[in-house]
Amino acid sequence: MAILPNVDRLPSGSAHARKWIAPAIGAAVLLFLLVQMNPFVQISSGYAGVLTDFGSVQSAPLSPGLHFVVPIYQQAIPVSVQPQTVTSDETASTHDLQQVTTSIAVTFHVAPADAPDFYQNFRDFDTLGSRIIAPAVSNDVKEVTANYDAEELVTKRDAVDEQIKQLIVASLAPYKLTVEAVNVSNFAFSDAYAQAIEQKQVAQQQALQAQYTLQQTQISAQQQVVQAKAQADAAVATAQGQAQALLLTADAQAKANALIAQSLTPTLLQQKALDKWDGTLPHYLTAGAPLPFIGTASPEQTSK
Repeated sequence: MAILPNVDRLPSGSAHARKWIAPAIGAAVLLFLLVQMNPFVQISSGYAGVLTDFGSVQSAPLSPGLHFVVPIYQQAIPVSVQPQTVTSDETASTHDLQQVTTSIAVTFHVAPADAPDFYQNFRDFDTLGSRIIAPAVSNDVKEVTANYDAEELVTKRDAVDEQIKQLIVASLAPYKLTVEAVNVSNFAFSDAYAQAIEQKQVAQQQALQAQYTLQQTQISAQQQVVQAKAQADAAVATAQGQAQALLLTADAQAKANALIAQSLTPTLLQQKALDKWDGTLPHYLTAGAPLPFIGTASPEQTSK
């Protein structure tokens, strides 16, 4: 305890000093109490300060830095304006009445200007997640999945994710939350349905493989037909060419023979025969046989 000086013991000549001692002591005591109560509050970066007057939330947030608050009367509460993530596991029914489960992660943050409203309505993020985000996510997931068959949730995954995100953003807009991302995990089905989908996929792949094999066989057969037709056409063309060549050759030969026949007169033939004759006459001639190169033999001719 602080020891206060005895005012009565001061010299009587210091009346002026005695006049100021009590206020000074009072000020010192007040300052001491203020220091002990720590009226200065620091708001760290990434937070916004919410100022309350006897518990009444003030609309103006405190920016990061050092602030003075009146002890007992005022209080400054830091509220994070950094990204927060709330994860919710959901179960819903598809359009074809299949049960599907998924996990939705909503990442958001509170704007500094909205920190007082957030604190006044929810106080903390756990309360916000359980009272607002989880129910909104559940309703939005059920609404979207009810429009799709179970298989479409897989084949149209991008469209489903986008619709869920849009609904969640719209649902949280009245609460002044800035939604940064909505991540939808893989949709999980019952074991029986998952096996049925797998078997269907296998059957489809086998059908596609069979169709591909058939197409390849048809293509190969068509290629063989084309090749055979090309070979036949080539053979026909070759035969026609050869026949045409023979016809042309025969026609030319016939024309040549005709010209030769026209040019071969009896006199010319006899002349050619004389050119090749060596002058030897035959030893025997039959009756009435003509002599070579002379004509008909006379009856008087006799053989040697």
